[in-house]
Amino acid sequence: MKKVIVLIGVLILGVVGWKGWDYYQSTYVGKDYFGILEAPLPEETTIVDDSDRSLGQGYKYTVTAFDEDGNSRELNFNIIVSGQNANGSPYEAGTVFKFNASDKRIIEKKVISLDDVPKEIQPMLK
Repeated sequence: MKKVIVLIGVLILGVVGWKGWDYYQSTYVGKDYFGILEAPLPEETTIVDDSDRSLGQGYKYTVTAFDEDGNSRELNFNIIVSGQNANGSPYEAGTVFKFNASDKRIIEKKVISLDDVPKEIQPMLK
């Protein structure tokens, strides 16, 4: 009986560990993507959180980005330009981004020069 309880405990720990590792990998481990902001640009709108509480006025952007293998992905992000939660200013069409994105979220976003994009991806952004 004692061996069965120990075996069940080990199995439970294994499953919990595997699920934790899987969650971490899909949420916090990202891949680099490159994208360019194309016209038309979004209109200013009210940005809300998951509880529908207003965070301020801002812009909701969608960028088609490419990884180093040429696979495309739509990435969405918000910029809040007014209010207590302001975190940036609006972007112009033609702005080039480097994203580090996991399966679930954008981990990091940088504005870069087109020259900083790998040569094999540059034609996809034009």
